[in-house]
Amino acid sequence: KIAVMNQKGGTGKTTTTVSLAHGLARLGHKVLIVDMDSQGNVGVCLGQEGGKNLYHVMVDNAAPEEAIVEVRERLDLLPSDNLLAKVEVHLAHVQHPARVMKSRFRDVVDYDYILLDCGPSLSLLNQNALFFSDYVIIPVACDYLSLVGVKQILKTLRGVQEQLRHPITVMGVIPTFFDVRNRISHEVLRTLRRYFTDKVLTPIRINTRLKEAPAKQKTIFEYAPRSAGAQDYTKLVEAIVERLECPASLTSQPTPSFSLDGS
Repeated sequence: KIAVMNQKGGTGKTTTTVSLAHGLARLGHKVLIVDMDSQGNVGVCLGQEGGKNLYHVMVDNAAPEEAIVEVRERLDLLPSDNLLAKVEVHLAHVQHPARVMKSRFRDVVDYDYILLDCGPSLSLLNQNALFFSDYVIIPVACDYLSLVGVKQILKTLRGVQEQLRHPITVMGVIPTFFDVRNRISHEVLRTLRRYFTDKVLTPIRINTRLKEAPAKQKTIFEYAPRSAGAQDYTKLVEAIVERLECPASLTSQPTPSFSLDGS
């Protein structure tokens, strides 16, 4: 169970979730995407709209399988829409609000991977995602403000580990929108490698085909399989599989401190 999260918007979370999920499915793994964002962008990218969604599971006690739909071979989706905004109000009035999702999904066991595309906020819903997940992947756009987002999410992870006593590991940090021509991209990459060392994965280069694919309701592997975007996400899929096959490299560790001033 992997949460894809950055509390800053515009870092490529949905593109990363969809591309990683479809890449894993293409390798023969059974994969579920849970869209945790009220914008419902995963469904838009994969051409799936309407029907029951995460709101009905979290608030109306619908079984997850009632809302899960097949979107590609070996790839399923539990979608979301703007009803999800009401989930926050519901969670604020229940006991142990961060544990609701884990309870609702306790019988969802038929998948090799469950990926959660989290919204850009510090919310009760995202706390549910972290408490449910084993790992977190952090996409970081190659600009200074995205580094601020990393600092915020690490603080949130420490809170989950310490207050909820739930071990969750940073599986990897993914530099996105990497432009080899721009100095800031290289500066961000150096900063990430200084703090996260081997947890920094191969950068996803800025690529027009990645922006075009959602408009065609296709993943990058369907829309432009020979593009730089497809090549980079293929490497990401391989890296994730390799890390999970060597669990010693992903043992839960205290969440690192992260400074933007070099201290």
